[in-house]
Amino acid sequence: MPEERVERFNLAERLGHWSHGISFVVLLLTGSALVFHGFGGLLGPGGLRLFRSVHHLMAYPFTFLTVLILLLGTPRTAGQWLKECLTWRADDLRFIAAFPREFFGLKVQLPEQGKFNAGEKLNSLLTIFGSILMASTGWILIFRDSVSPAVAAWALPLHSAGALVMGGVLLGHIYLALGHPNSRESINGMISGRVSAQFARQHHLIWYRELKEKEKDSRGKKQKIA
Repeated sequence: MPEERVERFNLAERLGHWSHGISFVVLLLTGSALVFHGFGGLLGPGGLRLFRSVHHLMAYPFTFLTVLILLLGTPRTAGQWLKECLTWRADDLRFIAAFPREFFGLKVQLPEQGKFNAGEKLNSLLTIFGSILMASTGWILIFRDSVSPAVAAWALPLHSAGALVMGGVLLGHIYLALGHPNSRESINGMISGRVSAQFARQHHLIWYRELKEKEKDSRGKKQKIA
């Protein structure tokens, strides 16, 4: 009997996720060449000019594309995601306190979570505010001749510090999605949109119960109509 799978992310949610992820990785790579002279030196003057052009070009999808995909493609679920990320309960704090044991593969009982667990909420908030910082300081640096020298001078270290923090967040995100034995099923949600029912029950039990209640209500309405 095939394993039951449930939909976690629709197409627009997945496109929004990957447009942000891919543009950020390209920006991180090309930006590293502009900041670290050893890396830039390996590229030579021509390579460095190419990396600078790509870095400036990718600022457009990083700043605008993901927002447009979510607003036009799936405004309802994007709003639910933001609402859930900004809603913190006592169980979320208990999850954050216990999660380091889970991260390092130690045995721990985590509190029941919704569609996004507290770690994913924290990752989302860091990504949202970090992206705002990176985009605003990045555009200041691109148009540095149009702002005061003091503003441009502050933008550069803030932009570099933001890149380091977001790069660290990205590494943790990749490890949990691809390498961690208890959570790597989550990558299927961002590829096909669906995850196993077992994973949903183990990691997002509150959301899984809500999903099943909606299915039950839907079946009841169809039976009444029939």
